[in-house]
Amino acid sequence: MKNRWFCCLLLALLLAVSNMAVAAGYEVRPGIEISFEPLALPWQVSKDPPDFLIQERAAHLHAAQLEAARKAGIDSPEEAARQMLKAEELFLFNPESGAHLMIDFSPLREGEAPPSTGTLKASASYAAEDLKGEEGIEGAKSKIGKIRIKGTKAAYRVDADFLMHGKATRFIGVITFGRDHWIYLYYTGPHPGLEDLAVVSRFLEGFSIAPGKN
Repeated sequence: MKNRWFCCLLLALLLAVSNMAVAAGYEVRPGIEISFEPLALPWQVSKDPPDFLIQERAAHLHAAQLEAARKAGIDSPEEAARQMLKAEELFLFNPESGAHLMIDFSPLREGEAPPSTGTLKASASYAAEDLKGEEGIEGAKSKIGKIRIKGTKAAYRVDADFLMHGKATRFIGVITFGRDHWIYLYYTGPHPGLEDLAVVSRFLEGFSIAPGKN
């Protein structure tokens, strides 16, 4: 009887361990690592922008952006879009729905002081307000609230719904600061897009910022 109980307990522990999600770590900048739980399929992670996002961005470049690209020796709208997107550190995306989350780390400029909590909140407010003026966006409605991001002292989240080029769209933006960098997490996906939203919610819950291993 005792042996049977012990075997059942051991089996339960093995199953629990096998089902535990191991956080994936990515060095986004020298000395800075982010980690989060593996994403559910069909979501993918890449340091390069996905083709569908490049095509989408290229299709909506305005004349001034194309002219600036030509002056830089870039004649293809797709290549111009690729170069613009390369500023982001990491891309998380669902190639089936087009939902995507971009991660950007921007270092403090020389002489710039780290932002206060009030400055972070104001930045989130500006981001929400800017949505209303972006080309192709109509009827933007947004709200702002605090969110906890591991490895930072304060973070603010923007949730917004709007029409983007005629398509119902959901946006989630997180603005925070850590390791001497402004940090932006920007999700865009179809509305309501409940399955993608569930993936992003789990990502934010497990997302953390820490010193790199080197």
